[in-house]
Amino acid sequence: MTDYRRRNKVKRLAYHLLEDPDSGARHYFNAGMMLVVLCSVVAMVLEAEPGITQAEQGLFDYLEDIFIAIFMTEYILRYWVCSDFRGDYIAAQTRIIRRLHDPHPLYVKWLAFREAMIPKLKWMAEPLSVVDLLAILPIFRMFRLLRILRILRLLKLFRYSRRLSFFSDILQERSYELMSLFTVAAVTWGMVAVAFYVAERGVNEKISTIWEAVYWAIITITTVGYGDITPATPTGQVIAVLGTLFGMWVIVFMTSIIVSALTERIFNLTEHRMERQIERFKDHIIVCGLDMLGRSVCRTLKDAGIQFVAVDINHELVDDAQREDWIAIHGDVTEEEVWSRLGIKRARSVISSLVDEAANVYIILMVREAQPDCFIVTCGGSSDSERRLKRVGADRVISPFQIGGAQMANTALRPTAIQFFDMAFKRDHVELDMEEVAIAKGSTYEGKPLKSVYARPEFNEVIIVGYMPTGPGSDILFNPKADTQLNAGDILVCLGHVDDLVRFRQALEER
Repeated sequence: MTDYRRRNKVKRLAYHLLEDPDSGARHYFNAGMMLVVLCSVVAMVLEAEPGITQAEQGLFDYLEDIFIAIFMTEYILRYWVCSDFRGDYIAAQTRIIRRLHDPHPLYVKWLAFREAMIPKLKWMAEPLSVVDLLAILPIFRMFRLLRILRILRLLKLFRYSRRLSFFSDILQERSYELMSLFTVAAVTWGMVAVAFYVAERGVNEKISTIWEAVYWAIITITTVGYGDITPATPTGQVIAVLGTLFGMWVIVFMTSIIVSALTERIFNLTEHRMERQIERFKDHIIVCGLDMLGRSVCRTLKDAGIQFVAVDINHELVDDAQREDWIAIHGDVTEEEVWSRLGIKRARSVISSLVDEAANVYIILMVREAQPDCFIVTCGGSSDSERRLKRVGADRVISPFQIGGAQMANTALRPTAIQFFDMAFKRDHVELDMEEVAIAKGSTYEGKPLKSVYARPEFNEVIIVGYMPTGPGSDILFNPKADTQLNAGDILVCLGHVDDLVRFRQALEER
């Protein structure tokens, strides 16, 4: 039992090193193996020099043995960790005994062995596994002379480099379409080559074998056109024209398939990069919707230096946001999986700029289920909508039309006062800012009166205009008195210079 557990531990370690996509050790292993592959190819190139001595040849043979040993060890370990053969064998044996009536023990073992070997055989048939096998074939001296096998080791880089595997994944995803087109291309080019061979043989001195006709067909259809072989008969010229037209048609189809797959893959890579960045976020803000209102929210958060992630179902809006260097992903906020990608359990606030009340209700319910303490701000179109959304669980409901109308009227009635508040809230005016600062638990000012803060001369230019005591149902107090006691969780609304507010926050968070 101890040996079995030890084997499992070693196997987990090997899997962590070779296959685990979230493993940090795997990145270092891949970098080391890329270096080994490149060194083996460089050694092969140096070995091909005609003037090397016998001692140098012995050194290159010794290095090749080391490279082969490394590649063989890797191949065996990958073969080992690609599936749990022992577990699959026991499970298959139990299932077969349960299904068959009076089975023969040897027959049961054979069926179980065959079933347990299927994952191993599938792994061996994968393209990268075949490349790994070709990399160790030079262990036999007869294959070592075939330098093409050693050059093929460069294909192993597709396994180790995520950027190179990007292209291999594309070919694998569109393998069916590409194989179909390759079949059509082979048939078309083969027919052109045979027709050209029949038409030109005996007339064109450069066409004496079918291979020369195949060579001409490939060079002509791919528009390389070295000019070493040209049609010598009118029939050959007609075949050249028709072959080029049909051949280029196939090439265009292949190109379109690869380009479309490349475009989709690039988008997926961008999404993956965004998600990796979101995984490092903490206390960030989630913005739902990238319409004009949502973009205004994102721009304000960006100017304030706040971490945020935006989500929208429209690909074009997401692309525009990413071009602005915002963290934005494509997704439907009515799908639960999207919220895990947004890191909802680590978010501090959710802002929904959507005007659809049903979507906002769903957002509120999803957020309250995943993160009950999250602060939710939604967009409301009317007072009835505001009341319903607050009843569902929204902390604030903002009506852009009502606030916009009030702002326009107040600007006309009180232009100077509105200009003052614009200076406080717009980051363009760095001299003045309005900020809310919370009293941290264990702060040196916890349990002390507000006048103890004013006693410090460096805070004389910070004006405390509001005070929100902790606890449910508390109302904000305007211009709090000096003897107001400060408790952990209380919030002070302050007005002052940006630098003064930064020092003020640090002082209230000091323990």
